[in-house]
Amino acid sequence: MANIETTTAEAEETKVAPRKLGDTWDGWSGQVEENNGDLETTPWVFLGFTSCTLVLLNVGAWLVYFLVQPRLMELPEWLMRTIVMGSGGVLCAIDLMFALVGLTVLTGKNFVPFFKGRHIALSNIIPWTVKVSSLFGISKDRMANSILQVGNRLTAVNQAQIERDELLILLPRCLDKETRDQIKAVTAKYDIDFHICAGGQMARQLLAEKAPKGVIAVACERDLMAGVQDVKAAVPVIAIANKRPEGPCRNTNINMVEMENAIRMYLGKELIKQVETELIKG
Repeated sequence: MANIETTTAEAEETKVAPRKLGDTWDGWSGQVEENNGDLETTPWVFLGFTSCTLVLLNVGAWLVYFLVQPRLMELPEWLMRTIVMGSGGVLCAIDLMFALVGLTVLTGKNFVPFFKGRHIALSNIIPWTVKVSSLFGISKDRMANSILQVGNRLTAVNQAQIERDELLILLPRCLDKETRDQIKAVTAKYDIDFHICAGGQMARQLLAEKAPKGVIAVACERDLMAGVQDVKAAVPVIAIANKRPEGPCRNTNINMVEMENAIRMYLGKELIKQVETELIKG
């Protein structure tokens, strides 16, 4: 009879399920991310690079106008004025919108009521901002974190108070035991349920079934950005990015003050104060 005994180490190894990555992490090299997976980033990173992108856009637009001006002069005067004023008006509107977004983030006051029912992650300027920031070594995930930070602030200033049964909390399976226990304690404190989702399809089903008036979603930046873009701001979302000291999809954790403040915001309660990190960590 063959010897079927194994060492303790071998036995323990057989109990560990292989890591199953989400679709957004296909191709992950296995290396731990920058700053040990803590990509918390100030919203000013996104707003700062968006400002640079807008400057380039404005300069480029006026350069194009300068080059095509002789051709425009050949058009009827009313048509030429319409094209010039229309293009300039669009640029001014975009500049003003992001100036008001920055003012809202700076003061915490609502200068962007037009963002109710919208999310900053749906902005068409984001791909250009990501390209500009990559030239300075800012990763897509870190930029996504900054975008979500801005989105959370815009959601908060536009969000009316809701009842506890109108709030949906979505969690990933990869949270470590300590974090899960902490979330259980916090949600029990406010008598709110939470749901652990195996993937985006389950999250969409819960959204359809529960029809919440507010959502708190925990995931990595990639899944959060995909989720926000998927629901297209049909429901207000506070996105909390997890921290990944062991890499994606295993033993992740979150800032529990951020979680409790998200709950308190939706319920119309005063927020817990905490020291905010205003610089990129690492």
